[in-house]
Amino acid sequence: MARKSYSEQEREQVREQLLQETTRCIVERGLIHSSVDLLCKRVGISKTFFYSLYPSKEELVLQTLRHQQPRLLRRAQALMDDPTLTWRQGAEQFLRDCCYGTKSSIAVLSIEEEQEAYRCLAPENFQVFRRDQLVFFGQVLAIFGIPAGTVDPRLFGNLALSMMMVYKAIPDTMPFLFPEVAEDMVEFQIRALVDEMEQARERAEITP
Repeated sequence: MARKSYSEQEREQVREQLLQETTRCIVERGLIHSSVDLLCKRVGISKTFFYSLYPSKEELVLQTLRHQQPRLLRRAQALMDDPTLTWRQGAEQFLRDCCYGTKSSIAVLSIEEEQEAYRCLAPENFQVFRRDQLVFFGQVLAIFGIPAGTVDPRLFGNLALSMMMVYKAIPDTMPFLFPEVAEDMVEFQIRALVDEMEQARERAEITP
């Protein structure tokens, strides 16, 4: 039987467990196949208690995506600080880590999962999440040494996310694409995006 009361510290511990399990479920199973019942079973709580923490699975998903942002920023900074890597190698590796989310335990939503989450979210919560995403992509660009105003973080975010989502969609959601060259496609897109970032850095260095 589920406990009837939790201390605030215990509630925070359960929130952290839910965030970790949701990340794991998105990576391993996909959000569509990860129900509230499954998450509650993995964490060992009742659905009633779950809904005292989060109004819906979709709100938990937004918190999960926010929760991994500091880890991604630390990863980007570590790659930039790695003396064995060039700037370009570090930037490419970061994007590669994100695109191949299942290999690096990064939660990437599929096209269907984004649509499902969007339909169920309160508009104001979605707008807050969108602002958070804008800040996050701006922070990534700053870590890469891209001066503010030289690359629009919205454009960078769209390009990065579209790479991740299309790769994840092949072949189940996008069967007309060729799955045998999916990784070649990702590598081409990564190189093209890093080319643009590198040019932005170079233009900023020569601008008085």
